[in-house]
This record gives sequence, C-alpha cells and structure tokens, in this order.
Amino acid sequence: MPAARSVLLSYKNKREGDIHMTLKDCENCLVYGSDKRPLARARVVQLGDDEIQLFFSSYKLRNARLRTIVDFYDGQQGLVRSLCELVLKKNQSANRISEPWTADGTILKVYDVLQRQKDLRVKVHINLECITPQGYRFTGIIQNISAGGIFLLADQKMNPGQAISFRHAFKDGDPVEFGVRVIRRQEILAQGGYGYGCQFMDLSAQDEADIRKFVYNKQIEKQLRRKTRNQGIS
Repeated sequence: MPAARSVLLSYKNKREGDIHMTLKDCENCLVYGSDKRPLARARVVQLGDDEIQLFFSSYKLRNARLRTIVDFYDGQQGLVRSLCELVLKKNQSANRISEPWTADGTILKVYDVLQRQKDLRVKVHINLECITPQGYRFTGIIQNISAGGIFLLADQKMNPGQAISFRHAFKDGDPVEFGVRVIRRQEILAQGGYGYGCQFMDLSAQDEADIRKFVYNKQIEKQLRRKTRNQGIS
C-alpha cells in the first residue's frame, strides 16, 4: 500500500483570496452519491498533491465514475467538505475481503472547512461518574459533545466556574481522565435535574484529536442511519 502523504487542497475565500490547505491527519471520509445523500464511508490513503485512493467496506457499490461531494476528516484541522472526481471499481488487492470496493480520486476544490471540529456537535448518551476537586462523586449523562465541550445532565447542583473530572475512552483502549469547567447551568424540570454546558480544560493535542474523531464518526453514523431510514420509507 502506498505510504500516506499530505494532500494539498485549495479553495477560494472571498475575503482572503486563494488559500492552500494541507490535510495533516486524514484517515477516513464520507462519500455522497449523485443524489447528494450519504453513499458510504471510506478509508483514505493520500497519494500526494490532490490524488487520493479510497477503500470501502460496503458491498453495496458498483463500477462508476462520478463527480461528488466528499467529507474528509482531518484529525488536526477538522471537517473538510470537498468536490471530488471518483472512479469506483472492485478492489483487486490483498485486502479485498474486508474492503471489496476502492476508488481512485482527485480533489477538485474545497467547499468548506469546520476548523478544529469545534463547530460540529453530536447527540450522545454517555453515562459517567463525575468527581469534584474535593473528591465528591456523582453520576451524570453526556447528552451532546464537541471538541470544545459537553452538555452534561446531572442531579447534582453546581455553579458556573466549578470544575469536575471524569474518565472515558473516546477511542479503543483504557479510559482517560478529562477535566471540564461549568460555563452555564439550566434547570431540567421534566427530568428533575440540571443541564450544564461545560468546556474542556487543558486537553492534550492527542486527547483533543481523539474527541474530534469520536464526534466525526458519530456524525457519519447518524447520516448513514438517516439514509437507511429514508430508503426504508421509500
């Protein structure tokens, strides 16, 4: 398999002129069909300049040439929505069992970039044990998350500015400790508790990248589930 290298992207910004952007940590993407609906998720291999190769685990594809939208996830820079030309074909390499389809692709232009993924937030349901600096423990539920912070539901009353910590694995492996600070509080009358908008504190570069990847993967899952539901209705 070719060694991964950076892909040079450029797009037109009305205020700043031509901007060149390099994908620094791109592992996967979401490819849309000609109907602008999510088609399939793919693993990305960067070949250099604007050339890419994609590998699909889905079996529900066919030979085709198409010009379509691809959402690339860059672990350092965020979600990069691009226009690409793809040639889909059956995978003849050694990994054809797990990835039966592949595509040779060219990135034509970039439409938008969600910088550092902080603009992308997804709904989740993650049960946690939270700990205050004094060692008091209580349970909570993360209801949505972005790379910037979480929305936490809990019975425990806290004030803006208060710090808490929790442990969770946003990727395969052992749980990692994260710290957040309460930014705002609201009463959730229907559930008899409180909702807290919290901001992550002192994230390492690796932990932030892991959270961004987690958020992006959840977003892909949501879009693919929506596609499946729409197909069932039709």
